[in-house]
Amino acid sequence: MRLPRPAEPDYGDPMTPMIDVVFLLLVFFICASAGAMSEKLLPAELTGASTTAATAEPEQSVQDPAEHLQVRIRLQPGAAGLEVLLDEQVLAGLPVLRERLMRLAEADPESRIILSVHDAVEVQQFISVYDLCQSLKFRSISFAVSPEGRP
Repeated sequence: MRLPRPAEPDYGDPMTPMIDVVFLLLVFFICASAGAMSEKLLPAELTGASTTAATAEPEQSVQDPAEHLQVRIRLQPGAAGLEVLLDEQVLAGLPVLRERLMRLAEADPESRIILSVHDAVEVQQFISVYDLCQSLKFRSISFAVSPEGRP
């Protein structure tokens, strides 16, 4: 008659595969970070302006900022492509917008330009209008953001 052997104790899953996985992850992250450039070394062009300088500027200004025009440019998809609105007036296209902005830039380059762009407008069209405003040397170009839930 054979006596039953005592069962070997169950130590659970072996740890060797887990150690291998951790080691491989360690090697991966070391190799992946070896070629990365430190973020603090990335070049960044910062202007000399600061928030304190921006608040002190209106006192030095000769003209009152309230005297300058506020122009709203809205870009939205239309039936024939891009629909351009200048202060809620529909324009025939980007060439007409360019002409009107050129006249405005000659009269008052301190005018505040507000760009309101619909989500369906192509990025290149929006960028071309923004570049136009910058090339005409408007000093204040802002972006309108609609509240959540409103078109």
